This record gives sequence, structure tokens and C-alpha cells, in this order.
Amino acid sequence: MQAFVSFLAVAAIAAIVPGPDTVVVLRTALADGPRAGTWAAGGSAVGNVVWGGASALGIAAVLAASATAFSAIKLAGAAYLVVIGLQALRAAARGERLASGGGARGEVSRSVAFRRGLASDLLNVKVGLFWTALVPQFVAADSSALLPVAMVAAMAAIVFAWLSVYAHVAARLSRALKRRRSSQAINGTVGTVLVALGGRLALAPH
Repeated sequence: MQAFVSFLAVAAIAAIVPGPDTVVVLRTALADGPRAGTWAAGGSAVGNVVWGGASALGIAAVLAASATAFSAIKLAGAAYLVVIGLQALRAAARGERLASGGGARGEVSRSVAFRRGLASDLLNVKVGLFWTALVPQFVAADSSALLPVAMVAAMAAIVFAWLSVYAHVAARLSRALKRRRSSQAINGTVGTVLVALGGRLALAPH
């Protein structure tokens, strides 16, 4: 129990620190509403389950040891972030509005939003390395077999809850972002941040 409580403290701090998942969820919520943002948050949470499970099974350790596997996932993740960043920059250049007035807003992209969140997490190699470094710190040889399961479930729940809060706050702000200039500023800023994160990930050392 002491190890689990200590893990919860670390997990909460890690979830609060903004990263690519946060940016993807924020833009999804702004563009498509809180429901779509929540689905994106769910995708990120499931991505954490996959990485956490892989770490518990020792698969993520292979990634940490293999420069080729690390580079492949790293570059795929960087490319993904750059692509969606460029999409945001293109939307800014076209003057597309983030928040439309239509009633169907947010209803068209549940599966797309979920896949965005999932992809941003699965293709973030740093999440895998985080789990690889974290699990051995809390799981000893005599630990219960349920401890890794509880850790993965808890991390997923924390990620989902925190990113869902981001999504709903962003959706509330979107009511004030129906003006073209505001949308251009948000799209331009988010696009620039995503492209920068993609470049930073591509240059990350093994």
C-alpha cells in the first residue's frame, strides 16, 4: 500500500505537467466541444494503459534497450505531432473558426477524437520510457501481482480525469472564441507548439 500511495503522488505530478496529449485534447475540445475533448482524453488514458501494461510485461524495456525501435517510434510520434500542428497552422492561415455555432458541434468526431488522443500517447516514446523507469521503483520481487495492475489503472484514471478537466474548461472558453481573430490566434499558437514538440521529440536522444 505504501508503494502504491507513493506511486499515486508521482503519477499525479506527471499527469499535471502539460505535454502533447494536453495540447491535442485542448484543441479537440475547442474545435469540437467537451464531448470530443473527453473522448480524446479517453484515448490518451487507453494509451497509458497500453504503455503501462507493456512496461509491466517487460516489453517497454526492449524499447529502452533498442536504439532502432526507439528511433522508429520517436520519429513516428514526431511526424504525427508535426502533421497535426501543420493542420492547425493551415486552419489559422485560412481563418477557420475554432468554435462554430452549429448544434452538431462535437458530434461528428468521437472516434476521430479518441484516435487522436490514443495516437498522441502511443507515439510518444517518452511515455514508454517513463513507465520503464517508473515501474521498477515501486514493484519489488516480493510485491503483489496486483500492484502493477493497480498502478496502470490508477495512472489511466488520473490522466483521463485531468485531461477531461482541460477539455471542459477549454470548451467553456470556446464560447468566447467564435471570432475569426481569436480562432486564428489559438490555431496559430497550438500549431506552433505542436510542431515545436514534434521537432523536440525527433531530436530527443536515446
